Amino acid sequence: MLKKFLPKEEGFFENFQALTEQLVKATSQFSRMLSDLGNADQYAAVIAECEAQGDAIVHSTMELLHKTFITPFDRYDIHHLTSGLDDILDAVNRSAKRFPMYRLSSMPQEILALGKLALHASELVKKAVSQLAYLKNDVEILNVCGQLNEVENAADHVLLAGVANLFNQEMDFKQLLKIKEIYEHINKVINGCQDTANIIKGIVLEYS
Repeated sequence: MLKKFLPKEEGFFENFQALTEQLVKATSQFSRMLSDLGNADQYAAVIAECEAQGDAIVHSTMELLHKTFITPFDRYDIHHLTSGLDDILDAVNRSAKRFPMYRLSSMPQEILALGKLALHASELVKKAVSQLAYLKNDVEILNVCGQLNEVENAADHVLLAGVANLFNQEMDFKQLLKIKEIYEHINKVINGCQDTANIIKGIVLEYS
């Protein structure tokens, strides 16, 4: 009975929001980098800093989780959501690190499109997370999660078309492998956003 009368720690929502802000910043930089490959090093450095800031927020969240008696929702869900957001940031950073190494001079249009979809997906994640503190907005949150599913479906079509064109048109085997790897990494970013949407949906359905 005592737990019902103790205050819940609201710092988790601030940390979730801070994580999504770093995510949107990272995916925005990544999308811009795809059209400005000559400055890939600078973009990659900014994205790496976003990932480092994200790691610090994750560490803070886990410390808060260990010392908080009453949490806004189940501890497993808090841990799962935090880890999901961290995984997306890691995926963006891993994608970005390929560009200074590979020194690519141009990107297929499909990769540019996937970069924009990754940014849109991260913005939708941020929008859904920002409303978690107000679970009475469950319909709106679930609607955003539905939009993320649409983004993932669109990305799947772009990915399939892009990989098909790559194998049909690229004669340089090393170049083919580099670009194929980039497709795979960007796809992990978008899939990570969809996975996080499913975590959010589960939280909303259980607690709203």
